[in-house]
Amino acid sequence: MTFPAGYKVVHKTHGVGEIQGVESLSLGGQSQDYYILKILATGMMVRFPKINSAHVIRELVSDDDIARIFAILGQPPKTYSAIWNRRKKEFTDKIRSGSLFEIAEVLRDLSGKDRLRQPSYGEKEMIDRAKARLVSEISAAKSRVPDDVEHELDEALESKSRASS
Repeated sequence: MTFPAGYKVVHKTHGVGEIQGVESLSLGGQSQDYYILKILATGMMVRFPKINSAHVIRELVSDDDIARIFAILGQPPKTYSAIWNRRKKEFTDKIRSGSLFEIAEVLRDLSGKDRLRQPSYGEKEMIDRAKARLVSEISAAKSRVPDDVEHELDEALESKSRASS
């Protein structure tokens, strides 16, 4: 699949970015085309081989997928290992996967944990990372203001907690 300059895509690790163009680089005597991607959240520039692009980037989330994300946020949280290091590894792996569905599970499971106590620093950090990934992609896909999308996510999480109390 070929992406033109100005097209918004999702980098598996870094999130939503905009294709800036293509450049040819010669490494080891062989010339290869590389996409240049500007990550919207950080301004970081990423280069990756055009030939491997299917493993690195994907299209923005669809309307059906957004509906599925909100459905995931409305489900009861899963129970994980009581040992934080194991939970942290599971959550980190889900966020790194780039799958918005797995990222939504992390947000749901950490936000819905124990409502009687504040999340730990590590949990709060993971909640913020997961929420930021969801907000950036949904707002880019729907051309919406990130604050509005974040408010919708918070409402979905709050309505779940009210329903379970």
